[in-house]
Amino acid sequence: MPPLTVVAVHHAGSGGGWVHRVCRGCLVRERLIPFTFHPLRHDGTRLPYPEVVPSELVARLSPLGESSVLAAPIGRLLVAVARTKDRTLDADQLHAAHDEARAAVARLREAARQGSGTVRETR
Repeated sequence: MPPLTVVAVHHAGSGGGWVHRVCRGCLVRERLIPFTFHPLRHDGTRLPYPEVVPSELVARLSPLGESSVLAAPIGRLLVAVARTKDRTLDADQLHAAHDEARAAVARLREAARQGSGTVRETR
């Protein structure tokens, strides 16, 4: 069986709950971010990579699974993309937010290059 990556967790109040795991192919096809990197306030559902992340980069990230090399770049990406959706920003601030999102994608590319030599087995 190929290694699986956790992409969603649902905690039930009185026990039970569920964990959703997917293979690398599903990570790519569905553009899913491993659960390890979801924001703390996220509700535990599946979280796809934002549109600003090209599909070829998602494919290069999938073998890294839950590698710690992705933690900081994905965190920066999610913050930057959230900022691009802030309706209180003026035009200059919005432009800067989009620049931050593109810069976050560039950092994610660098992490993919660095991580490709140190791939960690997913749980």
